[in-house]
Amino acid sequence: MIDSVYRGSLLLVLVFLTVSSVLGQSTKRTEKLFETARSLYSSDQYSKAIDVCQQILGIDSQNVNTHLLLSEMYKDMDSTRLEISHLSKARKASDNPLIDFRLGEAFYKLGMYSEALNFYDQYKENKNIPEKRQFLLACKIASCKFAMQAIANPVDFEPNRLGEGVNSEFDEYWPTPTLDGKHLVFTRLVRDSVNRPQEDFFMVELDSLNWEAKPMSGVNTEENEGAQTLSADSRIMFFTACNRPDGFGSCDIYFSRFLNGKWTEPRNAGEPLNTSSWEAQPSFSSDNHYLYFSSNRAGGKGKKDIWRIEFRGFGEDGNPRWSQAQNLAEVNTKGDEVSPFIHANNQNFYFASDTHIGMGGLDLFSAFVDETGAVHDVKNLGYPINTNKDDMGLTISSIGDVAYFSSARESDRGLDIFSFNLDRGLQPQAVTYVKATIRNKKTQQPIAASIELVNVNSKQDNSRIQKADENGEAMLALPLRRNYAFNVSEDGYLFYSQSMQLAEVNSLTDPIVLNIDLEPIEIGAQMELYNIYFQTDSFRILPQSEPELQKLVTFLQTNPKLKVEIQGHTDSSGNPDKNLELSKLRAKSVVDYLVENEIQLGRLKWDGYGDTRPIATNDTAEGKRQNRRTTIKIIEK
Repeated sequence: MIDSVYRGSLLLVLVFLTVSSVLGQSTKRTEKLFETARSLYSSDQYSKAIDVCQQILGIDSQNVNTHLLLSEMYKDMDSTRLEISHLSKARKASDNPLIDFRLGEAFYKLGMYSEALNFYDQYKENKNIPEKRQFLLACKIASCKFAMQAIANPVDFEPNRLGEGVNSEFDEYWPTPTLDGKHLVFTRLVRDSVNRPQEDFFMVELDSLNWEAKPMSGVNTEENEGAQTLSADSRIMFFTACNRPDGFGSCDIYFSRFLNGKWTEPRNAGEPLNTSSWEAQPSFSSDNHYLYFSSNRAGGKGKKDIWRIEFRGFGEDGNPRWSQAQNLAEVNTKGDEVSPFIHANNQNFYFASDTHIGMGGLDLFSAFVDETGAVHDVKNLGYPINTNKDDMGLTISSIGDVAYFSSARESDRGLDIFSFNLDRGLQPQAVTYVKATIRNKKTQQPIAASIELVNVNSKQDNSRIQKADENGEAMLALPLRRNYAFNVSEDGYLFYSQSMQLAEVNSLTDPIVLNIDLEPIEIGAQMELYNIYFQTDSFRILPQSEPELQKLVTFLQTNPKLKVEIQGHTDSSGNPDKNLELSKLRAKSVVDYLVENEIQLGRLKWDGYGDTRPIATNDTAEGKRQNRRTTIKIIEK
């Protein structure tokens, strides 16, 4: 962001100094040599320009313009110490305040924050600082102070290079752990048959004794693909591809789906996600709700901004459907924001920025996404996770304890993938997952049923619906510290209901595995509902019962000839006679709700059975929870 601004500024200084005859004390020869050097620099012939500058300094070692020109070239060549050397020599012979700013920038780039702060403070005394640079100067001064404080208070960071089964003689980067933590997908820069660079996807089994990364056939093509993200069930992949014939801009986001045991041929993810601008680095939320990405499209706050777009499933043509993209204004600045990553809990968000207060270059930051979708609480991840170099591309396991990133910190090896254990204060809220297999209870054939997951603790209408695959299998992320209503439904079957009580759970490494047998609609068939809640010792229905009750209303509306019995059940706590009466009143409350929602009373019967029909032990809290239920029994069809 800043290079083009400063290059133009310094060239103006050079022109000004030349016009003002600062070289007047030099010979005509040095003036002519300087014009030659400046012309060579303008045409990017740096080596020749440096040679000419050395000739000038051989004649006039204090020549200010020549030292400034050399500093500019060494800046472009990333030779920062030589840049500082020539800026320092120019400063001795000139009182131009811009040199102080440039020295501050150079020391800042090297991570020498005390020295940088000293020169920034000196430049700050200048009364004629352009308005745009005033803002930038304030940011840099704040960053120097932050960096010095961060170095004095480092976070835990002990990176470990992953084994040879992942890293190779080639560059590996953009590591993506799967939700279950069993696999790691990453991009590797290999060489094709004619030795051209070729980016492909590889996958390794992390829980295998012998790691062996294998290319992902089907999704890999003869072209480059990288910067990938996976859905929670690892059946949808979005990734970046550039300069393809079907592209909208320089780089677009593409997708592939894992169907019938293989990855489909990659396709452009389409508009309005992709535009004529640059779109890249997607990150897919685990609830399949949002795709986060970086883009330099119009309407942003800076150069590259982070955006979010709602995913609305796949259309009949197999292409994804999108809403309109939203700019994440809370995290974006006038600079670059890239490499977004939304954790599987859909709340902890990570990105890289070169403008938020940090250590220099691109730093890694965290933010929090609340239930309304608002993003706030942006924080720098600290030192030494961040350094004065570019740091980006962070991903974190669903459990929240391990982070992955790529780095060239072992310079002789190129880019490799590393992991590190996150400091407890930086860990996101952990996530477990539910893995369900759905079959016909009678035939045991798989059913591609609809699955609905509702966060009953949330005041927002944020239910999640997805379909099981052709094998009747599905996997969904479950952020902890919440309670869920889990329903499975399919035409011609009773729907399945389950309650997942995770509100008090801080860690859960074992997933929830469900083998669900959907029962065909027949007389005598019944389904147990666990997500109809009542006040303690009362028949008053609680608000969090609404999703389950509406599910029941829809079921009865879809099957208008059915007549059912609503049965109330309690656990064994308390007086049996009171439990029996309470169960009858609760069943009647459900009937009243259904009638209020236009289900005919003539289709409904009700009764209560207290604790006389347990389906689990009453000796444990979990057993009692299962016994407190509402049963729907088919009595006529």
